[in-house]
Amino acid sequence: MTFTMTVTPVPDTINELNPDEMSTIAGGTFTKNAFSKDTYHSVGISTSYHFFDCDEFMIMGRSISYDLANEIVRLANRVYGALNDGQHGANCISFSEPAFIRSFNSQLSLIYGFKWDGIPGHDY
Repeated sequence: MTFTMTVTPVPDTINELNPDEMSTIAGGTFTKNAFSKDTYHSVGISTSYHFFDCDEFMIMGRSISYDLANEIVRLANRVYGALNDGQHGANCISFSEPAFIRSFNSQLSLIYGFKWDGIPGHDY
């Protein structure tokens, strides 16, 4: 009985993928998103969740990344916190009220160059 062994040569260099290249080959994830679907929707971000493909996010008709969607929600939470500092219950200003939308838009406009129309996001 004779055994033969083949040896595969080791490459001299290792090529690593950058995050953009990884996102094109790595599909969905089993980890949860940073915020709930309702939270994204409440600040105007529409969502399209996938099992094997990357989740998609959109605001005001334009596609945005997962990271930008999270930044926008964090910004909304900071605006909400500033408006409602010291307030409780019925005295709090919600995401759908004009006072919040005006304040939130002042920040969105300064940082990202667009304004939210106040319409909640949805599944697409």
